[in-house]
Amino acid sequence: MGKVISMLGVILLFGALGVSAQDTQNENEIYVLYRLVPENDNIMQFETAWDKHNQEFHQDSPVYAFYMESGPHSGTYQGVEGPMTWTGHENVEYTDAHGQDWLENVQPLLMKPIYVEWWRHLSKYAQNVSDQPTETSIVTLYHIKNGEMARFMRMLDDWMEANTEQGYDGRYNVYQRQLHGQGQIAIVSSLDQGLADLDDANEFRQRFEATHGDNTWQLFLDDYELSVYKSEVGLRNRLMDISTQ
Repeated sequence: MGKVISMLGVILLFGALGVSAQDTQNENEIYVLYRLVPENDNIMQFETAWDKHNQEFHQDSPVYAFYMESGPHSGTYQGVEGPMTWTGHENVEYTDAHGQDWLENVQPLLMKPIYVEWWRHLSKYAQNVSDQPTETSIVTLYHIKNGEMARFMRMLDDWMEANTEQGYDGRYNVYQRQLHGQGQIAIVSSLDQGLADLDDANEFRQRFEATHGDNTWQLFLDDYELSVYKSEVGLRNRLMDISTQ
């Protein structure tokens, strides 16, 4: 069963969406992600309070608001702020009114403390960047075994090369978790046409072998087994009204 799940992780992430390469951008783009779990009987009040808070206090520090439709965190909300550098994050100043509004109007509607993570955007792997916001995306999270991050990053290089050389269309961004110990990589695959994008045939193995040669697919799967001990997949919707841009 473990190998079946691992194979699904390979297909869902590495075979879901790939594309043509872009120029390397700033590798020090940091995003702050915080997970919010509202009380079941106060969901509408929470969305209203969070929306009002964002529009009033986050015009200069934009917030991307999301709702997790499926996966381990289904039913929860995500706020993402950035990009910023570590220096920029360190120098963010919040007014007393900002903090007071959150503590009085948003925090009381949550069931759990806010869970915060920092993620670095790996712009080397950003594909088909667009200024148009995507409402639906697939977030695939890889938990990397200790000492195996270099192997996994080499897999990402091979994955990107196979997609770009074969002209596969799609859009995604790759992020690496920071300051949290165990290594994690997240790939956010944009579904510009919604779930209809998933009806397209998945031919990643053919693209991979056409780029890297016959009999290389099994080596790719072996590297996956050696470097990843768990993968998680979730469907995420962007809340356009609550987001500030």
